[in-house]
Amino acid sequence: MYSEAIDLLKNGKPVLIFDADDREGETDIVIPSEYITKDFIRIMRKDGGGLICTTIKEEDADMLNIPYIEDLYRKCLDMDKSVLDATDMKYDKNSTFSITINSRNTFTGISDKDRAATVREFAEFVGNIRKKGLTSQDFGHKFRTPGHIHLLIATKGYFSKRKGHTELSTYLMDQADLIPSATIVEMLDDNGKSMSREKTEKYASEHGYGFVTGKEILNQWGGYY
Repeated sequence: MYSEAIDLLKNGKPVLIFDADDREGETDIVIPSEYITKDFIRIMRKDGGGLICTTIKEEDADMLNIPYIEDLYRKCLDMDKSVLDATDMKYDKNSTFSITINSRNTFTGISDKDRAATVREFAEFVGNIRKKGLTSQDFGHKFRTPGHIHLLIATKGYFSKRKGHTELSTYLMDQADLIPSATIVEMLDDNGKSMSREKTEKYASEHGYGFVTGKEILNQWGGYY
């Protein structure tokens, strides 16, 4: 339920988001970036199994000149640009991938401890962008790229253009009055496919995690389904 999910997030607890049957048909484990620990990274790595990513609002990314990765590739790739043609994407018109980062305080960056440190420091940085007038130069003092945390940029206006897990999870952080950055991972099954909604709902119930659908979130926002 939507209200339960908001309460859990406020208390630093995981919530599972199922996007929609007619989109990816996937469930992501979602945790507020400011509450990430090495134990949560381990859970996401073992029980999720997909790509662990951390979100940022497009407005905040713009203030730091953090680009969508396809825009960066479009400018810099010295190869035929047909590789950037996403018109055959099955679930959306574009991805939200940005650069990858490591905190400068990490070692290799890939351990659960290192990834948690990068995410927490990133969340703290995002929370201070406007409070302290932080710039891309400040960002470079704290983080390096490439790294082991994949950043995702939540589309400006949230669901007016896109209704993916990047937007759904970041919107929930906003609604919970948290720093608007979520750390998310897709849940995969041992059969080689995405874990079914039925299995992820059961997982959420067994672990005391919240479960909410994209439809519920969009209905609160104004509704598109």
